[in-house]
Amino acid sequence: MRVLVINPNASVEMSDVIREQLHAVARPDVQVDVVNPPGAPPAIESALDEAACVPPMLQLVREASDRGYDAVVIACFSDPGLDAAREATDLPVVGIQDAAMHLAAQIGYRFSVLTTLAHRAPLRERAALLAGLDRRLASCRPLDLPVLETVVNREQVVQKIVTIGRQAIEEDGAEVLVLGCAGLGDLALRASQELGVPVIDPNAAALKLCETLVDLRLSHSRAGLYRARPREDLAFT
Repeated sequence: MRVLVINPNASVEMSDVIREQLHAVARPDVQVDVVNPPGAPPAIESALDEAACVPPMLQLVREASDRGYDAVVIACFSDPGLDAAREATDLPVVGIQDAAMHLAAQIGYRFSVLTTLAHRAPLRERAALLAGLDRRLASCRPLDLPVLETVVNREQVVQKIVTIGRQAIEEDGAEVLVLGCAGLGDLALRASQELGVPVIDPNAAALKLCETLVDLRLSHSRAGLYRARPREDLAFT
């Protein structure tokens, strides 16, 4: 099995962190390739960044089947372009936010998302609402951490996760925590050990869902939302 993991920003450092973590959790028979689309924005911290990252990302999605991949992961917690990506290919396409939230709801009644910046919190709340999980979302607490800083000063980052995560547990009633950025995923186990509750790495959640979908020969339905197919002459760049 081959899984294409697309980090939609331009940070090679973040891709290296994602790659190392996913290689550690992938099954032995699963090949994981982590890539940055050409022309991607430096970081994804706004709606404008999301819009800019989608065209080059979609080009990689469209080419994935011909390149021998069995599934695709969009490794940005906003799941930019997820619906369009599913229209563009018959391969399973999984967004890390969607996968992580649904996994959190399987192992606890209420979960909190630890997002990077305060102005991104409403997006997490909206995503939970669209997923039908809004009553399960205890809170979305910001780490006040720009996206590119998630992969530097790692000791400081994990301590910030622990501090804010403890507030979500004690003050908001969270039973499970979700790390709301691809660059934070590898710190999930350490945070869980310090906090005593499950902490979800969204990258790993998405990869494992891809493995399951491929094993079960399942992909997104074409009967409704993802029925539209892109024209053959449609360029994404």
